[in-house]
Formats: sequence, C-alpha cells, structure tokens
Amino acid sequence: MKSEGKMNFGSFLSHLAIAKQYTAETQKAYRSDLEQFRDFMQDEGLTRIEQVDAATVNKYILAMRHKNNPRYGRKGLSDASIARRLAAVSSYMEFVRASGRPNLKNPIKNIPMKWRRNREPKPIEEYTLDFLLSGVTNARDRALFAVFLASGLRLSEVHQLNRDSIRVEQELDATGKMRTVGHGEVVGKGGKRRGFFVTEKALLDLVTYLRERSDKNPALFLSERKQRMSKRAMEWTLGELCKKAGFKHINIHRLRHTYATRLANAGIESMILKDLMGHSSFATTQQYFKLTDKTIARGYFAAMESLPG
Repeated sequence: MKSEGKMNFGSFLSHLAIAKQYTAETQKAYRSDLEQFRDFMQDEGLTRIEQVDAATVNKYILAMRHKNNPRYGRKGLSDASIARRLAAVSSYMEFVRASGRPNLKNPIKNIPMKWRRNREPKPIEEYTLDFLLSGVTNARDRALFAVFLASGLRLSEVHQLNRDSIRVEQELDATGKMRTVGHGEVVGKGGKRRGFFVTEKALLDLVTYLRERSDKNPALFLSERKQRMSKRAMEWTLGELCKKAGFKHINIHRLRHTYATRLANAGIESMILKDLMGHSSFATTQQYFKLTDKTIARGYFAAMESLPG
C-alpha cells in the first residue's frame, strides 16, 4: 500500500469495480474527483495522503467555492458538488486506512455537517415544473421530459434507451376499461436489470416525436447531429429551459425525485416504489414517504392558520 500514499488510486478504483460493483460511469466520476484533489495537493506542495489535515480540507473547500464554473456560467461549485468531491476523497482515505495504514487520519469525517451530502429527495415544485414544461417548444424535448417524469429512470438509463426499448400493450384496468401501457427494461446501478413503465401520455409524446424522424438510428433520443443524445445534452436542455424561465439551474436528477414523490403522494406501496426506483436499500425509498408526511403536515398547519379564532 506504499504507493497509495502518493494518491495512486488504481487499487481503490479496482475495489469499486470488483467489490462494490460500481458502474463504469460511477468509477469515472470517482476518478475525476480524486484527480481534482490530487491536482490541488500538488499545487499546495503536498505529495502524500498523510499530509492532508483539516487545514488542507478547508483550503480545498475554499478553492472549490471560488473555482470558475463555466458550465453554469457562475463562480464556484455548488454545495452538492463540493460534498460529492469530499465524499470521494473521504472514501479513498478510508480504503487506504483499511488496506494497511490504520494510523491514517481522515479529517473529512470531522468537517461541519453542512458540507456532508444531503441525500434527502428534492422534487421539483409542481407549479415550477408546469411553468418549465410550458416552455418546451419541440417534440423531442417534450418526449424526453415526459419519459423522465413517467418512468423515474436515471439519466444514464434514459441515455441507453433505444426505439425498441419500450413495448406498447393494451390491457384492461381495474374498472374494465382498456388502457395503453408502455414498459421496458434497463441496466441500472451495479449492472442490474430492472423494469420500468411509461404512461399513455408519454407514449403519445414519443409517437409524435418519432413520426418526425426519417433516420434509422436505433437510439430513442437523437441530438441535432442525428447521433445518440448525450447525457450532458439532456442536462443542458433542462438548463436552457431554466434560463428561459428565469429559474436557477435544476439538476435533471430531480425529475426522478419528482416521479417518486408523486407516486408516494398517490399512496403507492413502499415496496412497489422500491422496485420501480431500482433502490438497493429500502431506507432510500422510505425517504419519499417521510417527505410525504412533511407535505401533509405543512398542509395541515396552513389550513389551521387560515381558520378563524
């Protein structure tokens, strides 16, 4: 483990791939975050991970807060991005310590809680979402966001969809009425396959979009260059909608939170939502029901305060 002291993190990434079964995309994100920290260490004249202390971490946080962020046209990374990078470095340090350096200190574990990752779901407010979607002007983007909101798929999962990924069937609902349903499978986190559904409305938006296309590209969503639409392009599309509407940037992952919150509010069983979301932990799914409780409480107190006396 001597080489790990110099931030050669190959064995850590192998651990993520083999033991944790993280996807190639997640491994790439960890590598990028660790490389950013290694570059910072070099700028500070630090060569070994043992040299990292609380002062180093605080300087790194300051550097990230003042770093140019041309992607979103602002200065400084968001709190969520800072927390993610710190979490990656912290995980690496814990790995090094567990792999033969028990005396290695991890100062990130003792930093203030505000920099720790906030995993509480953040659905988009319905009025905000309605306003944003009213600004969608083309069929592809309407279909794209309809699929996100109807399926709860992750960005990487929507990116992998092909034209034949969604099968359309007719079935009778509980009242005996015929309805159209769409369903398919994707490869999710950890290489696990899981099913998903889409609504009839989303299917109609997809049909409208696909009728406009004359190409033979198998990808479901195409860029302006007629190539598979990249994940970054999908994020950029939502970002442009936010700019047009005058809103702050909204992370595209919040569409997934919105999907789950809507289903929780509609009374879906928690175990069914767990399967639909592809969660490995039931505790992750339960967060959406806690959010529902908060929503109910807010509505209750708002109503009570409006009553006379």
